[in-house]
Amino acid sequence: MASTTPGSPALPRRAAQAGALAAGAVLLGAMSTLAAVEVLTRQDVFALPFVASAAVVAMAPRAPLARPAAVLIGYAASALIAVGITTAAGPSAVSATAAAVGSLVVMLLLTAPHAPAVVCAAFIGMTGPGVLHLLLAVGLAVLIVLGTALLAGRLVPHYGYPASWR
Repeated sequence: MASTTPGSPALPRRAAQAGALAAGAVLLGAMSTLAAVEVLTRQDVFALPFVASAAVVAMAPRAPLARPAAVLIGYAASALIAVGITTAAGPSAVSATAAAVGSLVVMLLLTAPHAPAVVCAAFIGMTGPGVLHLLLAVGLAVLIVLGTALLAGRLVPHYGYPASWR
């Protein structure tokens, strides 16, 4: 039988297992909600950038990339930049590249880095879905990811989200 006295190897292993299960529960909740909302609204909320955001927030809730401000500001900046570039130049690999690079630079300048938002910018630059996509799909997906994580931070043991807002 494993020892559970402080300092024993069993305690860190149990904490890691509990953390992994909590992260899995958070990701399951976020992805299930994204999938259900996509079916109900026909908005592209179950897209790779948002699934990646849910995974970042679930796996590393204390990381700078997972902070609520980074997610909100990162997606807002990325989507605005990408829609602007795509409106001016049309959807293409060049627009996708410009949108991704521009969003990365702006997020870093705003000290709100969120890598999946760069993927969102590239997607918008490649496909040109327009302003409606910015308001509906991106906004809705970000609310689902953050809402799930914030709720889980209150309800799921061993899952402390957010560690800080900014």
